[in-house]
Amino acid sequence: MSKAGSEYMDKLMNNRLFRALFIILFPVTVFGILLLTEGKNPIETYGVILNAVFGSRYGFGEVVVQATYLILTSLTAILPYRVGMANAGGEGQMAIGALCTAIAGTTFLSRMPAVIGIPLMMLSGMAGGAIWAGIPVLCKAKFRMNETLSSILMNYISTYFISFLLYGILKDPKGWNYPQTMEVAGQLRFRMLFSTRANVGILISILVAIGCWYILQKTKIGFTIRTIGGNTTAAVYSGINVKLVQSAVFTSAGALAGLAGAILIIGVEGRMRVDSGTTMGFMGFLAAGIVNNNPLLAILSAFLIAGLNIAGNAMEINTGLPSASIQILIMLVLLTIMGMGRRKKA
Repeated sequence: MSKAGSEYMDKLMNNRLFRALFIILFPVTVFGILLLTEGKNPIETYGVILNAVFGSRYGFGEVVVQATYLILTSLTAILPYRVGMANAGGEGQMAIGALCTAIAGTTFLSRMPAVIGIPLMMLSGMAGGAIWAGIPVLCKAKFRMNETLSSILMNYISTYFISFLLYGILKDPKGWNYPQTMEVAGQLRFRMLFSTRANVGILISILVAIGCWYILQKTKIGFTIRTIGGNTTAAVYSGINVKLVQSAVFTSAGALAGLAGAILIIGVEGRMRVDSGTTMGFMGFLAAGIVNNNPLLAILSAFLIAGLNIAGNAMEINTGLPSASIQILIMLVLLTIMGMGRRKKA
């Protein structure tokens, strides 16, 4: 390509309207071609996807439910990133938070009124997530282990640990031999909104995301965090206790994942199951990455991924394609957004 052509392409790529259209049309076109190879009509398939998300109150409610967890698990990745760390353990931290919430809600909090019991259940979930996140922090401090690898390992440990408990001492004796805890008392549940499974958890998640953005951008603590993330060496020479701040932020991120687990139990599930919240931590990690770890934009990316996930179930029912097919579209969308973002920064 000539120099003039290259300059024109650069100018085009930096045009906001073109970028927005490209982000929408490129993955849609590529996925449409894949649908054609399978003998499916792309127009009809996209109609199914849109109808699944916007065509019914229930469908949109399911998007809201998933977005609730994805917002919080995206923050679980965003906050450590801001201090030069990587937390890939949102999956396990959310699961442990859900487990602690279910245990609290079926034991010592079971007779509490909602105004006391629900906040305490959320605190129980946050404590569980924070403790689980604290293990990689401790391993990094004492044994110089990489927190990314150790947090991934903790995801597997949480899966086996929860299965061990649900098939054992926490198994509901009246649960038809299914591996699950007893059900949380009715007064300790969020009320459903608009005849869907959506609940006030979405408001909590959005407020937490806004709060994180405000802290990062408008407070002294946020300035300290940004300083560490920008240049750790400079932060050390300026007198900041970098290790302490990193440990506190990483643990706090785990608490937010635990809060997602708490909202899962209080809002939708009502009890802990072996598959409760599966993939929400991984998808939250992606939701954080595609918006360059911006807490406010993570709200939008969470809704985007949630919508595509819900559309996958409808696509399987109405087109005969496996629900996993939607993962191809999700990855195309995410890669396009990330690629365009990187090009803009360059």
